[in-house]
Amino acid sequence: MNFARNASSTALTQVVRTFLGLGLAVLLARWLSEPDRGTYAVVATLALFGDQLSQLGMRFAVIYRMSQRPESRARAVGAALVLTLAAFALLALLAALFVDPLRESFLLGADRSFVYLALVLAAADLFSGLWDAIARGIDRFDLRNADQIAIAIVTLAATWVSLVVFQSGLVGVLAATAGARIAALAVFGALTLRRSGIDLALDPHELGESLRFGVKGHVQTLLARLHERVDVMLMAALRVDPAQIAVYAVAVSVIDRLRVVPDSISSALLPKLATVTPAEMGPYTARVTRHLVFWVGLSGIALAAAAPFGVPLLFGRQYAASVLPLFVLLPATAMLTVRTIVSNYFVAVGKPGFNAKVQALAVAVNVAANLWAIPRHGIVGAAFASLVSYGVEVTATVVAFQRSTHCGVGETLIVARKDLEPYIGRMRRLRARLGGA
Repeated sequence: MNFARNASSTALTQVVRTFLGLGLAVLLARWLSEPDRGTYAVVATLALFGDQLSQLGMRFAVIYRMSQRPESRARAVGAALVLTLAAFALLALLAALFVDPLRESFLLGADRSFVYLALVLAAADLFSGLWDAIARGIDRFDLRNADQIAIAIVTLAATWVSLVVFQSGLVGVLAATAGARIAALAVFGALTLRRSGIDLALDPHELGESLRFGVKGHVQTLLARLHERVDVMLMAALRVDPAQIAVYAVAVSVIDRLRVVPDSISSALLPKLATVTPAEMGPYTARVTRHLVFWVGLSGIALAAAAPFGVPLLFGRQYAASVLPLFVLLPATAMLTVRTIVSNYFVAVGKPGFNAKVQALAVAVNVAANLWAIPRHGIVGAAFASLVSYGVEVTATVVAFQRSTHCGVGETLIVARKDLEPYIGRMRRLRARLGGA
């Protein structure tokens, strides 16, 4: 498995998706009213939680099981699919039973249709993520990256047709997005399963092993997503003005562009760590982490310089208020980078439970801080709550990583001159070529 190839191709894919995602965010901000944009953010967050609740850690489990038992790859894929289907069926049943409490508590009293649309979007994300993990597990990052770009394109296209051509409003754009993503899901699923193979025999041993490993990682992943997005749901529950939620959502959508490279590297790192010796895992993870912190830091500085005029220019003057929470969230994103990468180490060494404990602490801090800050300081208070909780999370993660690997804080977070030499060398060669030209 070629980590450099997979990481670079995934990073390039994520750069393309970043521009497509930014285009989607601008389109939504320009063509939806601020209250509708806020409701859209809440529906998308509810769909995200539905996806996370139904995963059962099968994305981790299928990669791990395929790497450990290549001869039983098709059986591992079948077990992951069966368990995911069962979990989503249970979620759909619960959503149908509690549709009214859901819409009253977390969807600002919106129509029931929004709950069902969130459920369809959750299904698209859930199974797309499973196909993604299977493709990574069989080292078909080319297939996975093509799907990532295809999903971004069809989402943007469906949104544009719905809002600009048919002017169908919020319900129309959510329905169009759901339909387009389900279609992409079907195509990618067929291509992926054809290459991985699938055995749907209900093997109790494989089901048990997949579930046992998956649940450990599932708790951590669920808590991580809860940590990242619970602020939006709390704002909805506390009846914050949807227009303000829209302003906050724009800040988050811009900040999320900084996560492109860390997320892509993280997706390639776990399969790589599964192939190296235990002694190599710590230094390898530390090296990847400090490089990413360096680049995210530089990107954050550039974003901070551009945001005061760039956000109103792209999204409209009514979103100028997004700049302040964006500034508060910038250092939180650097902290999130550290957690995103280092958490792979604990999964690779068979300790996903540690990640879950740290996430549980961070979520508790985040919820408590949000409940105090949102009524007093609105969306800026929500941003500060995230900053505090990510500080707690990254401190606990780095300390535990240091104790487990003996990689110091500086070795994990700060680039040395030797780390910069390859970049400096490339810049010099580029300058020489330009000078020669």
